[in-house]
Amino acid sequence: MIVHGAEQGAEGVPETDRIRDFLIEELHWPGSRSELTEDLALIENRVIDSMGLLRLIAWLDSTFGVEISDQEVVPANFGTIRGIEDLLRRKT
Repeated sequence: MIVHGAEQGAEGVPETDRIRDFLIEELHWPGSRSELTEDLALIENRVIDSMGLLRLIAWLDSTFGVEISDQEVVPANFGTIRGIEDLLRRKT
């Protein structure tokens, strides 16, 4: 289902918000929610580090049922929230 241009996950919450919530709550993003835009560079802005990336991949698997291969762990897929969303769309 599409709501305001964002796909909704199983719980009816747009995937953008679910990813953003994970980054804030689980990876302890110190900035404001409004700063964590779909195009913010996650690696360069230290939102995600190597351990955070592993946690994010495990969360994507358990939450969305997608398996991420080693070849898919590249900045194009994990550099921004939009990149993560695009990866999810291709995998589901």
